[in-house]
Amino acid sequence: MENNMYHTVHLFGLDFISASSLAVLLEPIMDYQNHPDYQNKLPFLITPNADQVVKLDQPQYQALRETLSQALFILPDGYPIVWFSRLVRKPLKARLTGSDLFPLLWHRAKQSQPKILMIVGNESIGRELKQEYENMSYYALPFFDLNTTTFDTVCQDIIDNIIDFKPKFVILGISFIKQEYLGLAVHAALKAQRIPLPLFLCLGASAEFYIGTQKRAPRWLQKIGLEWLFRLLQEPRRMWRRYIIGCWFLLKLYVKELRK
Repeated sequence: MENNMYHTVHLFGLDFISASSLAVLLEPIMDYQNHPDYQNKLPFLITPNADQVVKLDQPQYQALRETLSQALFILPDGYPIVWFSRLVRKPLKARLTGSDLFPLLWHRAKQSQPKILMIVGNESIGRELKQEYENMSYYALPFFDLNTTTFDTVCQDIIDNIIDFKPKFVILGISFIKQEYLGLAVHAALKAQRIPLPLFLCLGASAEFYIGTQKRAPRWLQKIGLEWLFRLLQEPRRMWRRYIIGCWFLLKLYVKELRK
């Protein structure tokens, strides 16, 4: 898709938005119901990074990738994706992260006052956001695994919240892949019941970065593509597999994409 502000670049089975900055996308996101592809696309905003692109290439997640490829907004949240796009001469203009989008969207929402439902990992995050913005509601998730009765209960709770609150946006602030499966299950149930659909934004820990419960890398590290190193040093036990072993899987994916 192309317009005078941005276009899309097809890589790794996804149509990534190529835009000079997130500011270019803010109004199209806020006014998503008038997007030219709104009727034909999934009302989702996703922000795949390199680790997520690798996971979505695995056989067990290819059906998920095919579904997510229909998302209305797909942002390239990772310098390895941007660098690869330049290598294959289909350059993405910039890295567009969920963590940078959230404060822009939050500030814009305070001006226009749309209803927002936040799906958060704990009560304290929801309470802190609520203090800033009254026209929002939040649902603090219990621990759940996919394909369990708890997952079904969580889905129904969120559906009930949406029916009652009627938000324009539902922001999911939990980990990949759980937030995607959760959002898709809720979306499917709402669609089956012919309930008006909000825009689902899968933004991971962006709200936690915003309120300061998690720290992002310094801006200079972000600009040179070393944010991953900061996260690895902060959480080596959790992140070493993603960044050390994951780089080999990313190289294999690069080769696979080049062969196409």
